[in-house]
Amino acid sequence: MRIVYGVHTQGQGGLSKAAVLIPIMESRGYEVRVITSGQRPPGCYQFRWHRHLTGMQYIVANGRTHYSKSFLSWLRNAPELLRSLRQVRDIVREFQPDVIVSDFEPLTASPLIASKCEVVAVSRPVALLDAAVPLPDGLDFDRRLTRSTIRLFTIGATRRLGYHVEPASYRCLPPVVSPDVRGMTSGPGNHVLVYNVFHPDANRPDDLIAWANRNRQPVIAYGFPDVTHPGKHGLVEFRQPQRQQFLLDMAASRAVLTTAGFCLPLEAAQLGKPVCVVPIPGQWEQQVNAFHLKNAGLAQAAEHWNYDLLLDLPDPDAAHRMSGWLTTSPAAILDRILDEATVSDVAKQPQSANRTAA
Repeated sequence: MRIVYGVHTQGQGGLSKAAVLIPIMESRGYEVRVITSGQRPPGCYQFRWHRHLTGMQYIVANGRTHYSKSFLSWLRNAPELLRSLRQVRDIVREFQPDVIVSDFEPLTASPLIASKCEVVAVSRPVALLDAAVPLPDGLDFDRRLTRSTIRLFTIGATRRLGYHVEPASYRCLPPVVSPDVRGMTSGPGNHVLVYNVFHPDANRPDDLIAWANRNRQPVIAYGFPDVTHPGKHGLVEFRQPQRQQFLLDMAASRAVLTTAGFCLPLEAAQLGKPVCVVPIPGQWEQQVNAFHLKNAGLAQAAEHWNYDLLLDLPDPDAAHRMSGWLTTSPAAILDRILDEATVSDVAKQPQSANRTAA
């Protein structure tokens, strides 16, 4: 089987999933060509065949997507985007893939590449278009903008599948959890793990240091862009991003406090850690993630950054109702993505999916 796999690189969630799924494809003898767009991927992600092209990057300010500036940037870069689309079209014509898998990558999911195969859009944002996936109230304008962007990024897809914390409909996929996490031994630790990159309420490292010293609580912290000198500051150790060390620190932690991304809270829950998520203000996708994680019983959600929450988080339920879904093997998830069986929507639709789209 020939597969074109597209990944949008604004953030590393798509790349981390590709690093799990593509080796499985290649171990089965599939020929895979990886196309990325957006920010240039870090060097730690290596693929046998890889092209990085100019794509539709978001403009981000204080952790929030600035949609009007993003749209203007896309218009200004239209000539270069068209060149990238032509390159993708040429790759597809020469390679003649059996399927294109697009992880929120707008070039490979564009109708302008005129592919003659199935195009499967697979990403977390796609789940937010699913009528069976409940959405929180509020931020209506941001919701409409975000959903419009998701449709734009997947406009040429023939099938859409979204990663979600539970099987709300046949279009939902279990999250892809890295084997690095699945194979780790988790134990009760003394330190708490704090991860912050964008949240404006947490960009004051002195507040965290004062809290840790006052409560005599060791902390390992990642992110915190205002920290110019990483290292030990009182009872807080600020560390530079490094994937394997981060996982080890999380596996040995007492609890985890983080912004409301999708992958990190689920990895912490897989390791049996109490988790609290704080959505970035005004960032609708983070509000949705916090809503879903809380409703599924996988994390506590808070409106404001409050380190005291770390001391009161309950232990997670070892027999979580979604444990089977959340521990689905990446190979089984890949089978779902590549399944081209034509079953009618009516036949596949569960009763829970008969809801009105938000």
